[in-house]
Amino acid sequence: MWFRDILRRKRAAQTAPLFDDAFLRRLERLSLQAQRTLRGSPTGGAHLSRQQRPMMIFSDHRPYSPGDDYRSIDWNAYAHLDEVYVKLGEVEQDVLIHVLLDISRSMGWGRPPKLRAAQQLVAALGFLALAHFDRLRVVPFGAKALPAFGPAQGKNRLVELLRFLERLQPTQSTSLGEVLSAYAAAHRRGGLLVLCSDLLAPEGLEQGLRAMPPPRWQVLVLHILDRREISPDLAGPVELVDAETGQRLDLTLDAATLAAYRRNVAQWQEQIAAACARTGATYAQVLADWPLERAVIPYLRVRRILR
Repeated sequence: MWFRDILRRKRAAQTAPLFDDAFLRRLERLSLQAQRTLRGSPTGGAHLSRQQRPMMIFSDHRPYSPGDDYRSIDWNAYAHLDEVYVKLGEVEQDVLIHVLLDISRSMGWGRPPKLRAAQQLVAALGFLALAHFDRLRVVPFGAKALPAFGPAQGKNRLVELLRFLERLQPTQSTSLGEVLSAYAAAHRRGGLLVLCSDLLAPEGLEQGLRAMPPPRWQVLVLHILDRREISPDLAGPVELVDAETGQRLDLTLDAATLAAYRRNVAQWQEQIAAACARTGATYAQVLADWPLERAVIPYLRVRRILR
């Protein structure tokens, strides 16, 4: 199997792969659920589009026009109606898959680190794009977009993708709105964009999402969090250090303070979900300690991100 071959070559240089070859074989049965409104290329992809062309497998008819393929003529309709029609079928297309991966310093925090969970998730989604012959770009970002992987097509680029992802380290602060707006301006054709981030940025998410409106863009926001960010296991006097700015805050955590924190976190999550809903983006929260195959993949299928 090609899975085993490429992963064996990868393990020679890396002892802790993001996932194993058996998982890849099971994963290949799935695909990213792209909307038909996206503008792709009918070059052998697996996503249905709104385009209709003369085909042998058909879903509709239209009157024959000079230059149409004679093989698409519906001779049964001609026999009954004494008029010439061609059979129209839905065109399958590839789509542009853009994955923006947050590598700000806050992504390096957690057990396991949020960045490690994000790398596994991006590797799985990237594999699905390559396996179904979509055009894939993976762009790490902090304060700005950094050198990207791709655009790439085909399974033979998987090892390169895995090596690219595993080299990434959390090194920068985040400027989320500016990165999204600049990326949208540079890629006006649109496509399916996956934002993978802990979203620990002061502002800018909704502004950036508004630069990527449907139907040209289909945006998935995967919110990566450590469960201790939602429900801390701390108590008593603590010194909190901002992972990105280095700012320090001395606090005494009692029951009332922790309850207020949980309320604020819940409100923050609701605001993010509402911003995504207002801009037509799909929002899904993923905890960093969720097992990829047993929890994350089924969750994304329920959310209709995978099918």
